[in-house]
Amino acid sequence: MPSRREYLAAVASATAVGVAGCLDGADAATAGTNESTEWPMQNYDRYGAAYAKDAAAPRSSPGERFETELEGTPRRRPIVAGGRVIQSTWAGIEAFDAESGARLWTYQAGDQDSANHYPPPAAQDGVVYVGADPGLIALDAESGDEQWRVETEGRVTASPVPGYEWDPVFVGTDHGEVLQIREGGEVEWRTTVYGEVTHLVAPNVAGVTAGTSGGEVFMLYQGRGLWRKKVPGKVTAMAARSGNDLFVATFGGGVLKLRTAAHAGRTAWRSERGPVADGSLVLADGAVFGGDLSGVHRLDAGDGGVGWELGDDTYSVAAAGDTLYVGADGAVIARPLSGGVGVGGSRLNAERFRYGIGDDAAAIGVTPADGALFAGVSDSGSGEERLLALE
Repeated sequence: MPSRREYLAAVASATAVGVAGCLDGADAATAGTNESTEWPMQNYDRYGAAYAKDAAAPRSSPGERFETELEGTPRRRPIVAGGRVIQSTWAGIEAFDAESGARLWTYQAGDQDSANHYPPPAAQDGVVYVGADPGLIALDAESGDEQWRVETEGRVTASPVPGYEWDPVFVGTDHGEVLQIREGGEVEWRTTVYGEVTHLVAPNVAGVTAGTSGGEVFMLYQGRGLWRKKVPGKVTAMAARSGNDLFVATFGGGVLKLRTAAHAGRTAWRSERGPVADGSLVLADGAVFGGDLSGVHRLDAGDGGVGWELGDDTYSVAAAGDTLYVGADGAVIARPLSGGVGVGGSRLNAERFRYGIGDDAAAIGVTPADGALFAGVSDSGSGEERLLALE
């Protein structure tokens, strides 16, 4: 609970905002209006920004569109494409109708009695790209039937990311292998970097950037390394934006902004107070958002300054329009991108809604798309795993 002095400071801030605007937030973003926006890969686009600017999603007191049972524990966020919600779980890739929640199909890459590692897939033009122990597998989005596969050295650990206009697709493995794969399963090149590949982004017309468990970032083009950058910890999330900016979250080393292209990975700033952000960073409204078990953090994208930090154990963040969605212990939370008004963690109007999911439940991943907010929920109390859709 904030002290009396902090509370009075927040109230004074709110009064000042009426004249001068928010002290350490931003208000430039506006609510999205597109109710058919898709979220076709783990972090929305090949930049990994986890932000759908025009997407309509609930902003106050949502109701349930549906709730349906999952066969396995959800792994990160679901994707939404072609009228389907596709959730990776320890039991397989599970697909549902985005409107009704009806189960469409489940795909398992190996022995049905053994768990597999399924990072979130990617989907485009009726094809679902799945990473698993055997490699990259292309499924028919309607039936879940396998169309083709590419064998890899080790299991795929970095979610598939498309290049420009979805051709090629890139994947990375726990053996440090990175592959560029064309339509139909043709491997154009494969190369090896140091450490397990944890994340991929492809912001340029050609090439891909890989982050590893060994604490390095590699820019690859035609299978060759253009530059290599050591960072202070395992890469836990990456996001890029036009203008040669790359944001990297690390385990124990904070968040860095790197300058790419001719700058060859030069550090522009480093915020040691930045979040671990396991899985995703959100780039929106001139800021970098990330979450970890200490809460949600907002950093200024220009200089890395800390805007605010707000509580709740956080497993996932995503944004649409002017709203940041948070998957947390016991709740799915919507916050204004500005964080409300105030100083640091002492803020007013910092929530749009808080939807309870149960004291022992956690929202592992959240996805704003199709006019709704989808969340994979794991409940340690009941042992139930479920997919929730709010609207």
